[in-house]
Amino acid sequence: MTHYSSSDLRPLSVLLSDLGQQLEAYRISRNLKQAELAELAGISRSTLSRLESGNGGTIDSLARIMRALDVEDRLLDIVPDAKLSPLDPLSDTGRARQRVRKPSANEPSEDWSWGDEAP
Repeated sequence: MTHYSSSDLRPLSVLLSDLGQQLEAYRISRNLKQAELAELAGISRSTLSRLESGNGGTIDSLARIMRALDVEDRLLDIVPDAKLSPLDPLSDTGRARQRVRKPSANEPSEDWSWGDEAP
């Protein structure tokens, strides 16, 4: 698993603020007032305001807003598809994985690369 140092990433507050600005810009481009979008989404205007300002919210509220803006299909683009590579030996079964399996003690823990083979 890749580990990121804090210097590699923008703070979450910045990401949430950027997301809120994008939501606000999209709402305005659709010529909707906050109260109108909030009503269409079934949330309060203050909840929408908090999301647009980057001050928190729930996935439920975000999904409702995106549905009201008719962009709910983009919600699934947030997380990449988890299908395994056809080259992955664990995906040969044709069934979706349901559990995580750590390598056993007798399996090499490091990835193999050229030049590592025995003489």
